[in-house]
Amino acid sequence: MDQAVIALKGACQPIGGVQPAKDCVSSVTREQFEKVTHALQPDMPAESKRNFANNYGKLLVFADMARALHLEDDPTVKVLLQFVTQQVLADGVRRHYTEEYAHPSDQQIQTYYDKNSAKYAEVTLERIIIPRAPAAEDKPKPSEAEWTAAAEKLRQEWVAGGDPVKLQHAAFEGAGVTASGTPEISLGARRPGGLPVDQESVFQLKAGEVSQFYTDPAAGYVYKVVSTRQIPLSEEKDSIIKTLQKQDLQDKLEEISKSATPELNEEYFGPAPAPAAQGPAGHPGAAGSPPANHQPK
Repeated sequence: MDQAVIALKGACQPIGGVQPAKDCVSSVTREQFEKVTHALQPDMPAESKRNFANNYGKLLVFADMARALHLEDDPTVKVLLQFVTQQVLADGVRRHYTEEYAHPSDQQIQTYYDKNSAKYAEVTLERIIIPRAPAAEDKPKPSEAEWTAAAEKLRQEWVAGGDPVKLQHAAFEGAGVTASGTPEISLGARRPGGLPVDQESVFQLKAGEVSQFYTDPAAGYVYKVVSTRQIPLSEEKDSIIKTLQKQDLQDKLEEISKSATPELNEEYFGPAPAPAAQGPAGHPGAAGSPPANHQPK
């Protein structure tokens, strides 16, 4: 550990008539180097250490020159050192609590899993899509009532045990889309949060049940729950640990941040800028308006 891993050849010699600092650095041991890399990035990859060592060596040369010039006594440098110290200390708080919350207890993990059990309800889904508009220009577009009635008829056929693949083909053919262009029926396993928000009620169905009819500007959607499964804690433990680490750290940093509120002297800084203008009903003003040819997706 006391072997030099960085040797600064030519260090501690006069530069342009400036005598070297008494405590100038001519080498860095493995122990010294690893303390620095661990403090900056504990898991620094081996291939990154070489580049960092080159830059760190140059940094030491300039720092030695600063000490040779007694810049540590320069008023501006002193202020900058104080400011950087504040930054390092602030970052130290984050590091401190990151380490403190790194290992949530088994009880914390179990409690989180129990409180959020709905998140770990996995369902295997099938889906039929009923396009709204016909693909062929020569095919008349059905009225909203006609389209809704046709879509509901397909849904009822599925409830009665109809083949979803045939029903999907019929839905697309009815809109003028060839059967070869129909989407896959099977969606595989999904979890809450994996569907559009207005379709999340699908996760409340039991195995074998067919959903209500959902719509958006482009199409209608009907789902069937093939099977359900409660994902065990053993499969989610690692993700829960990461969630708890992040959540606990954010809560602590927010607590510290809110413990004091900066109040600025308006006589010195001027009044605070006005909030961004909002259009009617809270919508963005002209600056935030979409282009005239913007189409919903």
